[in-house]
Amino acid sequence: MKEDKNKMKITHILAIIMVVIFTTAASCNTGRQASQTVESPFAGGIEGLDVELEEIGSVSDTGAKNEVWEDEAFPVDLRVMNKGEHNILAHEVEFEIKGISPHDFTGLSFNENNANKIEGVSEFLPEGGIDYISFGDAQYVALTGTHYDANFFVYYSYPYKTHINIPKVCYKENIRDSTVCDVDSTKQAFSSGGPIQVGTVKEKYIGKGKILLEIPIKNVAQGRIKAFNNDEFQPNFDEISFQINQPGWDCTSRGNNNVARISHPTGQPGNEEVIIRCINDNLEEGALYQKSITMELSYYYKDWVEQVVRIRENPE
Repeated sequence: MKEDKNKMKITHILAIIMVVIFTTAASCNTGRQASQTVESPFAGGIEGLDVELEEIGSVSDTGAKNEVWEDEAFPVDLRVMNKGEHNILAHEVEFEIKGISPHDFTGLSFNENNANKIEGVSEFLPEGGIDYISFGDAQYVALTGTHYDANFFVYYSYPYKTHINIPKVCYKENIRDSTVCDVDSTKQAFSSGGPIQVGTVKEKYIGKGKILLEIPIKNVAQGRIKAFNNDEFQPNFDEISFQINQPGWDCTSRGNNNVARISHPTGQPGNEEVIIRCINDNLEEGALYQKSITMELSYYYKDWVEQVVRIRENPE
């Protein structure tokens, strides 16, 4: 009986030792993983310009949200906020009114642009810059019947940039070396605020002195995108111009070395993404370090807002 108790006591002590060892090891691993975690250098966010049509008000408590009398001129104004991190210069945003006939209104400009610079989000401007656009005071001249619902669509397009930062890319010439960093692994990646965002980046060893980065990007909003100003916006794909900012890398996307195309089979942006592949095939002998890699995405973004204005027959 005494021998059994001693065995139980020894077993209990061994169990405690194993728990201590496991806890210590887990703590060390957690600490090491924490030391590898990098804080994003960007404010982030998934918006570029946020545009709103200013409310007009109603002529009665029971009327429509935006409602005017037929002989009343009403302002058509926009509130434009830059929710991303790229600055918009004066006259870079193009606004165009659609949805109504120019022959049905007086006092209304159908094309405008921003007269002022609209700054992006920053440490000193956490909400981003703001500007106001006026299309004038519109008056409807073709009313027949008791009312008419004018559907205002305002389309707007503007140049924008998203910056990508991959802070700890592993430069390792000898893949058998297990120290410093791992090549075959996912990497932290961050995007500046904007409608184009980076997904999970993968790094791979593809031969002696050769490493590969797979950088997925996607349109996380609902607008259309083109790479260059002279291009046309397309309904079934987006195109983005890209450029890596470090020497020694060769980047392509589906065979193109400066434009990535995101296909939208349904005609509407979803969760589709495209991968930009970047290869460094000339690592220096003995390379064993981590390095931050940055990429710039440039594009033109097109979106729209809408508002219904009810124009009522004058009761007099």
